[in-house]
Amino acid sequence: MARNVEIKARVSNVEAICRKAAAVADKGPVEITQDDTFFRCESGRLKLRAFSSDQGELIFYRRADEQGPKESFYLLSPTSAPDTLRESLSLAYGQTGRVRKHRTLFFAGRTRIHLDRVEGLGSFLELEVVLEEDEGAESGIQEIRILMERLGVQSTQLMRGAYVDLIAQGASNPSTQSGPGLGQERPGDIACGEKRMSDSVSYGGCQCGSIRYSYGGCQCGSIRYEISRSALELYVCHCKECRKQAASAFGISVIVPRAAFRLTRGTPKFWSRTTDAGHTLECAFCPDCGSRLWHQQRGSAETISVKGGSLDEPVDLRRAVHIWTSRMLPGIIVPEGAAQFPGEPE
Repeated sequence: MARNVEIKARVSNVEAICRKAAAVADKGPVEITQDDTFFRCESGRLKLRAFSSDQGELIFYRRADEQGPKESFYLLSPTSAPDTLRESLSLAYGQTGRVRKHRTLFFAGRTRIHLDRVEGLGSFLELEVVLEEDEGAESGIQEIRILMERLGVQSTQLMRGAYVDLIAQGASNPSTQSGPGLGQERPGDIACGEKRMSDSVSYGGCQCGSIRYSYGGCQCGSIRYEISRSALELYVCHCKECRKQAASAFGISVIVPRAAFRLTRGTPKFWSRTTDAGHTLECAFCPDCGSRLWHQQRGSAETISVKGGSLDEPVDLRRAVHIWTSRMLPGIIVPEGAAQFPGEPE
């Protein structure tokens, strides 16, 4: 079997790592969407990696769950029918987990640099040095350590297991992992040079060409989506209709390019209403739990309004634009300096 030496590390400042990776790499970046399904396997790990509906690979591998650089043995089997293969393996062995992520890939010589945005977990760095057939692991370990130093990765950031283990353990809380505060982007961190509309929810592309993904879905999890481009606006709407749909004091709308929005799981239902401007608004919601997910204007394919509460990461409203403040409930306080309009902004 083929072998490599690898490490996995949590990162909080993706922008800094992205710039450093681009500086040391001689190839890349390459943007890859991956959907990994894991199956029961007693002698190692078995996963099916789908890149699209007609491209994937079955991967068997064995490696120790150690925090530092470790040797991995693996075997790759390409497939042109990942969906059918997933169904067959699920029936035969049963699934043990699923990991969806967006990967930015760089090459530095024979080393693969992965910047991973993992749904439900956060941001990570992987380094993989592919070994020659009779080469000892120590040379790969030395290359890993040199590259860690150049990228500014500390040993406290290194992790033992796989993404699927973190998901199974519910380990998205960084306090349960090595090193304090290394699990997720924190307020004030800007990932991959993105443009931000708030300190805790981020959108956009980085200077080195990476895409920063945002994820969301309904309360019961049967519907999931992803957003792959910059948000255009963040609104807090105080109109009666938005209060009704949110069953709260106001509605939160994240306006994104329609082409950047992708439904990844489930089928929503739609309810329509007429706006004050005479347009027809189509409102998507989950038929199981009733969560409102997004709105779109009929006949317009340019933008959609994603409901802020459906995003996985919390929305910081301090920089939101407040609209229909003429209909705002008594007692609501708009942050000082925030843009506000008594009605619909032109």
